[in-house]
Amino acid sequence: MALDEALRRPLKRAGIMGGTLVVAGLVVGGFFTLGGHRGPEQGARLAADVFLTRLAAGNIGGAYDQLCNETRGRVEREDFVAGIGGRSAVSSYTIGAVVPAGSHDATVSAELVDPTGATTPYELRVTDDRGTWRVCGNPLDAG
Repeated sequence: MALDEALRRPLKRAGIMGGTLVVAGLVVGGFFTLGGHRGPEQGARLAADVFLTRLAAGNIGGAYDQLCNETRGRVEREDFVAGIGGRSAVSSYTIGAVVPAGSHDATVSAELVDPTGATTPYELRVTDDRGTWRVCGNPLDAG
């Protein structure tokens, strides 16, 4: 009987580990299936937040990377950095309304605060660009 018991333990462990892996796979798969594609409001808010966080941190090149492919095709990195870099610094911001314009586009309203405390309204067009929400349009005209 001791031999049977010794043989059952590894099989029992293998069954538990296999079951754990199946559950983990379902959780991870569910995350990517259900959470991978964000709706317009959530995706647009997150994209605007990342873009504005990078501007506020002075990471203008990083903000450029948050632009959609269409905009990056029209605005060169150097022009974007020079255009944004020549403006008053953004010390903080507040995201306001997010207005979906279909399932792949939205407009995000924000208020930028410069180091003096002055505020400037800022409106961003945000789009689902091949599965990733990005700022689109002409960000040099905003704010």
